Parts: sequence; C-alpha cells; structure tokens
Amino acid sequence: MLKTYSLTKDTLLVSSESNIKNSSVVYVYGDEREYIESFENKYGFKIGNILTFDDRVACDTMIDRNDEKSLLVSFLFPEIREGGHLDNLMTSVVFVVFKNKLIIFTKQKLKFIPELLSNMVLRDVNNFIEEVLLKIMQKNSHVMLNELRGIKEKIDDLDSKISTSGPRRPTFSNLLTLHKYMIALSTTYGANHKALDFIKKISQLLMILILPPKK
Repeated sequence: MLKTYSLTKDTLLVSSESNIKNSSVVYVYGDEREYIESFENKYGFKIGNILTFDDRVACDTMIDRNDEKSLLVSFLFPEIREGGHLDNLMTSVVFVVFKNKLIIFTKQKLKFIPELLSNMVLRDVNNFIEEVLLKIMQKNSHVMLNELRGIKEKIDDLDSKISTSGPRRPTFSNLLTLHKYMIALSTTYGANHKALDFIKKISQLLMILILPPKK
C-alpha cells in the first residue's frame, strides 16, 4: 500500500496516490513490489532486503544519475507481543531523505505512522522533513520505554510469585518469554544507536538535504 502526504501551508495533508511524484511524504508498506523494485533499480539499494533486518540497521548516502543527493537510514521498531518468535519481535523502518521529500518503508503497516502523518501541524515548514523524522523517532522511543515498563512489571510479578509459592513449570515459560523480550529490546536499542551515530557523522550532509539554499 501507498499513503501520500502533501505539505499545505504548515500541515501535512493526505493526498492522492496518483500524485506520488509531487508528494512531500510517501509511506510504503505491504505488497508494493513494483514501487520497491523501481526504487531499487534507480538507486541500487535493496530496500526489500533491508526490510527483513531484525538485528541491524542500514545507513548510507546515495547519488542518482542526476547528481541528486539523498540519505538512507533504517531503524528497528519493537513489536513485543505474546507468543512471538524472537525474529518477529522487531520491524525495520527505512527512511529515504531527499531535499524536499521523505519516503518511509516498512514490511508491515505500522499503525502509528499514518496516524502521526495525517494532519500533522509543523512548526517550521522549511525543516519539515527533520521534524517528521524526529516525531517518528520520539514515538519509537515512547513505545520502547512503555515496553520496558511493562516487562519490568511482569518481572516484578514473577519474582513475587516465586517468592510466595516457589518455582513452577509455567514460571520457566514466563522467564523464557521475558528473556526474548529483553533480547529484542536490547537489540533494537543497540542497532538504533548505530543509526544515530551515523546521522551525527553526516549531519552536515543532512542539513544540505533538508534545508533550503541560502538566498
């Protein structure tokens, strides 16, 4: 699926999917093989492969045939849920940053992304891409912190049960589940830290991409 958003005055508004070229933000998820392959052929980056990453991120700069510069960076987003396998507890979110455009890729739809983008009011339209990125990352951090709080509560509850009634068979299953959750979150933190370090190193290029030229 494709969801497109256009910057109108100081607000991101949902726009027609047929107007992808002129959209300010494009969110790509699910079975969009044709669009992804077209992007891969143009820039030489295997977006489809990056979307399967569950323990690492991708960071690089790109230059197309017209010497247009862009930045590609991915982050891991936690999807902690009961009964999930370890390799399915994290989702890769890929951002491709152009001077006046942002493209976001995920394998599965992340509900919070279109919710954030729809009718998003921006404080500085000249830096709207930076602002959109920051808001998505803030949401990512918020979810991760909530997951950590939830896991802490489960650990405290399990500790209390062991203290009062001793270890039982379900306890070991719960411990394994909690261990998987902690691995998923620690992997997400570690991988995202590498992406943030990369952005710091190429911050000057990022500013060139997202800031308007000086008059």
